[in-house]
Amino acid sequence: MLHKMKLMEKPFEEMKNGIKTVEFRLYDEKRQKIKVGDKIEFVKLPELKEKLVVDVIELYREDTFEELFRRLYNDKKKIKDLSKIVYEIYSPEKEKQYGTLGIKVKINIDNLKTNLENFIPYNEQEEVEKRIMLKYINDFDDVLTRQNEYGHFTSSAFILNKERTKILMIYHKIYNSWAWTGGHCDGDSDLLYVAIKEAKEETGLKNVKPISKNIYSLELITVNGHEKRGKYVGSHMHYNVTYLLEANENEEIHIKEDENSGVKWFPIDKILEASSEPWVKNRVYSKILEKMKKEGIIK
Repeated sequence: MLHKMKLMEKPFEEMKNGIKTVEFRLYDEKRQKIKVGDKIEFVKLPELKEKLVVDVIELYREDTFEELFRRLYNDKKKIKDLSKIVYEIYSPEKEKQYGTLGIKVKINIDNLKTNLENFIPYNEQEEVEKRIMLKYINDFDDVLTRQNEYGHFTSSAFILNKERTKILMIYHKIYNSWAWTGGHCDGDSDLLYVAIKEAKEETGLKNVKPISKNIYSLELITVNGHEKRGKYVGSHMHYNVTYLLEANENEEIHIKEDENSGVKWFPIDKILEASSEPWVKNRVYSKILEKMKKEGIIK
């Protein structure tokens, strides 16, 4: 069963990024219908444009919010802070009338899992990595957020011009190489949307569309430990899916200063020369270029 609820911007973003995993509500008539295994569609206030679908994995019932918080947390300050927030929303009278409910959730990844299951591997590498990705989804609850320090899903793209003669690349600061566009899902299970969003943010393009809505390539990419925004990020794995996108070569482009130091259209036959990452160049870019030529997307 699918339930629909509204959520303020801060807790919405915390839930999307895996920081918030329990939602607290009155145990009123609407919430009494929620069962483990159901889905909830949260809509972000105030614009009501962004949605997040989660799975209900556990329910906690107590008479008061304070009892509920004490059941779930040992940190006295956190219990005090949560109590202050929740009593600004719900009155003691309502709490006494209905009691309280804690809803433990995880981000729903049904569409991602279905898309991976339907993906037809191009070679043995993708056969192996498809199997590993599906196993990873089954073994972990938080595969879409950076809260999972072992690894998380990312989405990348080859952006082709309309003539299919060039690919738009960025000069990536961490890898010191010309590279495709892409980034972390950060809780978003629509990986095509993520690929398009990242393409726009990293290049300045305003108009980007998919050549196909289907996943075009799969990659398991190791990431060495590094500093980001002043904090150390441990070595981990990127479970990456790749899409083919299209943009106008004449549209204005610009760098994203915190991540790249260059944006440039490269002739397709110069892509491999531009990359200074041996494994990515030999195992990923070469594979995608070969596949596009075989399928007649490029010459």
